[in-house]
Parts: sequence; structure tokens; C-alpha cells
Amino acid sequence: MSQKPVAKKNKSYITQEKLLRLLADGALTMAGILTSRVPGARQILLGNMPQEIYPSTVLRTTRRLYRKGLVKVSETKQGYKVEITNKGKTEILKFDLNTLEIPVPEKWDKKWRMVFFDISEKRKKERDFLCHKLKAMNFYLMQESVFIHPYPCKKEIEFLREVLNVPHEVKLGILDEVENEEDLKRIFSRLLHKSLI
Repeated sequence: MSQKPVAKKNKSYITQEKLLRLLADGALTMAGILTSRVPGARQILLGNMPQEIYPSTVLRTTRRLYRKGLVKVSETKQGYKVEITNKGKTEILKFDLNTLEIPVPEKWDKKWRMVFFDISEKRKKERDFLCHKLKAMNFYLMQESVFIHPYPCKKEIEFLREVLNVPHEVKLGILDEVENEEDLKRIFSRLLHKSLI
């Protein structure tokens, strides 16, 4: 009787984001040889790398992260150890920005959250990104550098400040009432697809 061929397990490539997260979470240890630290090196010795990942892609991705300063390499008795740097940890926070949202509670607490900031022209990139992200999270621009939202967002704003490194330039206020409240209710009912009652 002929034996059935054994199906090969599906393997996948590893992205820079996934490799950084594995290193940051301590779910992955890597020791071996990396690029220019050892001229002519072509392989890396992996610790507990998931079996579904192509080892060759780990090497290429690690080299890219190393060139960007997102991982560091230190010499050990076993070879060279790969670890995430502070810059790499900051990069993970930037990845998380893509999915950052304001949770929608079942019931509105009748309060308004106002975000206002004063970021200098020298940091225009951070200022523009903050404005773009606030709009993406359904904040409403009341006037220049002043945004408003009806739902709790303290953790999200603190996270934004940390990632953009503007801890003192961005402030959050909680208001019991605001002028033109009925107009704002209509605006947010449209933005959030939910009536504010």
C-alpha cells in the first residue's frame, strides 16, 4: 500500500512589527550571528522561534531592524544576542496608534472631553499627526488646537502624548456643559452613528 504524502505545515513570513512584539513580550529569545557584526555571516541561531515562521525571513527582518536601531546585538558565550531597544519599543507604540480608538459606552455620562494643545512650529510633524489622529478618532474640531469628544478618553490621550513625546503640550479637560451643546449632540450623533441622550 502506498503511503499518503505528509502535508507540509504552512509557514509564514515575519513582519518587523511581529518580530518586535515577540522580542518585547519576552516570547522570543534570539542568539546567533547578525550581519556586519560578523563579516560574511549568513545565518542566525534562533531560540524559541515559532515553527511556522521561515527562519530565513527572521534573519532578513532582524537585519532591517538592526540597521534602523530598533534592536541591539550583544556578544555572549553562545554568540550574539538580539534584543529590542528603547527606540524599538517606541516603534511598537507607533504601530498601536493605527488601531487606537475611543471606546463607546452603553450610556453617555453627560460630560464633554476637551483636548487642547500648544505645540510649537518646530514640532509641526507631531502637531499635524495629533490633529489627524484626533479627527480619525471622531473628535470634533471646535477651533484651532481645540477638539472635543463626548466619551471618556483619558487613557487614549495619555498614550498619544507619550508616543508623540508631547507630555506637557497636550491637555485634557472634562466639562459638565458647553455652549451650543445641542449642535454638538447632532454632530456626534452623525459621527458616531449613535444618539447622545
